[in-house]
Amino acid sequence: MAMPSEDWCFVAEEQDVNVPSEDRRHCQMERANLISVTKLCVKALMETSLKQGKAFQDDHPQLVQLLLVLELALKHRLKAKRTLLGQRRTFWTAIETFEKMSPDFGNSVENIQNMPGIRTFVGRGRAWLRLVLMQKKMADFFQTMSSQKAMLKELYDVGSVMLSEEAAIISGMLVGLNSMDYNVMMKGEDFDRTPGVLDLVFYLSDSAPPPKPVEEELEQGELSQLLDQKCFLEEMNRKLEASVERYQSRLQTSEETSSALAEKVQMLVNQVSTLTSECDRLKRLLETSTSQLQHSMGTMADDKNLELETLIQSRAGLNDLYLATQKSLEAETRLRQQTEQELSVLRAVRDEKEGAMMLLEKSVMEKQETVTSLRKQLEELKDLNMKMTNQLKTSQELQQRDTNKIKALESKVSQLTSSSRQLEKDLEVAHTTMETVEQTCKDLGTRLQEVQLDKNTAESNYSIEKQWRIALKADLQREKDRVVELTSENREYKALKKEHAELQEKYACLQDTTSEQEMALVELGKQLSACVFVWGCDSPFVAT
Repeated sequence: MAMPSEDWCFVAEEQDVNVPSEDRRHCQMERANLISVTKLCVKALMETSLKQGKAFQDDHPQLVQLLLVLELALKHRLKAKRTLLGQRRTFWTAIETFEKMSPDFGNSVENIQNMPGIRTFVGRGRAWLRLVLMQKKMADFFQTMSSQKAMLKELYDVGSVMLSEEAAIISGMLVGLNSMDYNVMMKGEDFDRTPGVLDLVFYLSDSAPPPKPVEEELEQGELSQLLDQKCFLEEMNRKLEASVERYQSRLQTSEETSSALAEKVQMLVNQVSTLTSECDRLKRLLETSTSQLQHSMGTMADDKNLELETLIQSRAGLNDLYLATQKSLEAETRLRQQTEQELSVLRAVRDEKEGAMMLLEKSVMEKQETVTSLRKQLEELKDLNMKMTNQLKTSQELQQRDTNKIKALESKVSQLTSSSRQLEKDLEVAHTTMETVEQTCKDLGTRLQEVQLDKNTAESNYSIEKQWRIALKADLQREKDRVVELTSENREYKALKKEHAELQEKYACLQDTTSEQEMALVELGKQLSACVFVWGCDSPFVAT
């Protein structure tokens, strides 16, 4: 009995458009069928793994059936949107949408994109399914995809498997596949060809295996224990690799931090050198300005002394001139008095002396004008003295301003000195921090060596477990031979007969249970056959 292939996947949107309830019922049946078939595939694959005890090849029928079922689940009710080139959307488009959800997901998608020889998007999707199955990350990636409901609503129609709660069930079932090994050839395979159909013969009651002997059950129990131990060791190895990667990332982060601290220390050293050079320049500028100010103050003092001496000399000359003029005025006054006294006596000679008198008055007027000019010069000297006094005050104010500037420069130099000291302290703290970071890096390196030692120990334990498994197989073979010998030389027939009766009772119970399961599988096959017969006219097994 075979299920429809992907040729039926694009008919559901063309039928039952006007009957939403019928379409909803079909979607529910399709989801239930997919979940049931997925359970059967996973269960059959795990049972086969327990029997064989070795890795699956890519051409194993049950492995091919499982991959086909997963492909149908990813195609279920996928929105049939076409691109600008007229290509129909495939489930590979949906897978590419989730490549940024995790680094592992992105790496798997990138590996498939860079793989040569695959021409179609469907082929890339099939190659991706085989790659993640071989990497034992199928369950994790299905869980990642099913948890992003907002992104899935843009890719799938309502009622699809990926949008329903059954997607979490599929993710849970796929976890059991991590305990098995797969040898899948990715190069040279033709993933673009049309896949086969889903064959249900493996899962129906007609093909059910016969009851297993007790020895085979014991062997399978021991093999299952060995497989569980192998899975445990693989999980421990994976955890150790994750811890090593985590410690490496921490070590890289600490190295980056130490390099950043070194750069910061270098910047602080550069700033300290820049501030030191600036302080030296300010000191030189202060010395230059101080020498210039002292020189200007000395020049101004010399000019002031010279002007004072000149003023004193000019004042002494004016005083002498004033005294001489005053003496001459008194003499002239006395002479005039004498002249007036003689005028009364010598009126006769007045006419003769009138010209002389006029000349004398003229000379007196000239002398008065001279006295007036001397007074003006004295006032000018007083004004000049006031100006010199004002200039002296101005020079004193300039000297005070220069003194204030010198004090401000000295305070700035003290501030720069204190800031340089603070920077030196910060530099010492940065050196201390860098030494602490280097010690931390050494501790992390020590821890990394310890983790590497633990990893080597785990690998040696795994090799020991492998050798122990081979020894157990040899012991099991010897026990089988011993059981055969004891069976041929069986002397306690009655005890064995009683045990045989008990085994027959157990076998009867197991046969009843097997018959019930066979009836259930027969009913399921009848329902699937009826569904296939009904859907052959109006709807596919899986719609996209």
